[in-house]
Amino acid sequence: MAIVDARIDDRLIHGQVCSFWIPEYRVDRIVIVDDDIAKDEMRKTALRFGCPGECKLSIFDTEKAADKFLANIDRGIRVMILCNRPQPILAMARNGFKVDHVTVGNMSTKDDAKQVRKTVFVSPEEWRAFHDLAEVGIPIFDQMIPTDAREEITNLFK
Repeated sequence: MAIVDARIDDRLIHGQVCSFWIPEYRVDRIVIVDDDIAKDEMRKTALRFGCPGECKLSIFDTEKAADKFLANIDRGIRVMILCNRPQPILAMARNGFKVDHVTVGNMSTKDDAKQVRKTVFVSPEEWRAFHDLAEVGIPIFDQMIPTDAREEITNLFK
């Protein structure tokens, strides 16, 4: 499978993804998985505008994303899955498609969030989603940029 990373970063397409991760992984296609964004034409347009020219962008809801990956949409290309929270990755797993790992970049603070890493603030709902991902055997890592140490944080959610 050619999925090079399943990344959670609430900024989605931004400088670190474009300047560091896309070149690091030689990404051909970014797939944003989010039920709300898939229905929001204005957000989809803004995300397309921010996507670098060297890679394509697809935006799917969780069910369609699972179906596409099960049908090997990624065959022959290098794909980065981007989500702004863990729930879409969990929903794909519940729809039959499990990623082999999750990398968490930035999850900004929010009203009911607890800080679990320097740049990772997790709400109770997000914590449950991470917990469920850990329970189905999907390892969770923390890494902002490629030169940072990649640290497994799965046990934080067990």
